[in-house]
Amino acid sequence: MDESKYLVAGTPEGFEEQLLPAVDTSGVENESDIEKLNELAFELYKEALSFVNLASHLLGQDAAANGGWPRNQAICAGLLVRISKFMLVVTQLSAGGNRAEVVAALNRSILETAVNLEFLVATEDDTYFDKFVTLGLGPERELHDTIQANIATRGGEILPIERRILNSIDDVCRMSSVKIEDIERKHKDWAGNVRARLQAIGKEQQYTAMMRIPSHAVHGSWVDVYKNHLEVDEKSGLFSPKSNFSYVDERHLGPIAILVMDAVAPYLLRYFSEIPETRWLLARMKDLVDRISCVGDAHERLLGGE
Repeated sequence: MDESKYLVAGTPEGFEEQLLPAVDTSGVENESDIEKLNELAFELYKEALSFVNLASHLLGQDAAANGGWPRNQAICAGLLVRISKFMLVVTQLSAGGNRAEVVAALNRSILETAVNLEFLVATEDDTYFDKFVTLGLGPERELHDTIQANIATRGGEILPIERRILNSIDDVCRMSSVKIEDIERKHKDWAGNVRARLQAIGKEQQYTAMMRIPSHAVHGSWVDVYKNHLEVDEKSGLFSPKSNFSYVDERHLGPIAILVMDAVAPYLLRYFSEIPETRWLLARMKDLVDRISCVGDAHERLLGGE
């Protein structure tokens, strides 16, 4: 797929050229080889990635005429681009079969980005987009102040690295239409915490499974260290390093792809509901989610020894 070009609303056939072929999962309910299910999950994940990539490059007729999206839609599209990049790396790591620890950390980032996207496209209060921009600049304000203090200590001398950093901060502030002096240094979440965002989109019950448990992989908690990076001798209780990676299976791929599709669908509905092809895309996505779910059910059946 040529990712350098936008896709303007056209025919379903034109969209279909941008998507990977539908993975055949017929007979999966009778599959007895768990490795075949993992292979199907991998192919389905790639198919889901092609939907994300298409959505992230889609322009309506007005946006095409103007050469791009307005800011709020651009934020949503940028989140889709972020998801597609992370999903692409997951496919690259998963192709080898044994990079589960790193995939788990990437999945946590993908999930939070999907939650943010789904929240933003569902909200009718555009001030959340403003807060997403301005409150996200708190670290830049703190770094800016630290650099300015160091410059003052040296009597006004600016190091080349400091100049580059300050220019970068100036650039993002200019594009955000804010002054660095107006940004608060103290951290404030732009839409409450992640649990609050999940609650707003009707998924609060998934907070533990979607956010807290996967956070072990991001932060390197004791649970992550114990389960993934240490071996324990049951008799002595002593530990040794576990250097090998764990295997990527359906559980690292299918559920993530479904939750990403949950965010892509409302994005299409909010910004492209007037385009006839949107119904076709949503139907294809529903079919994909159904196929992913069938593979996941079959995988769980084999794991449970049924």
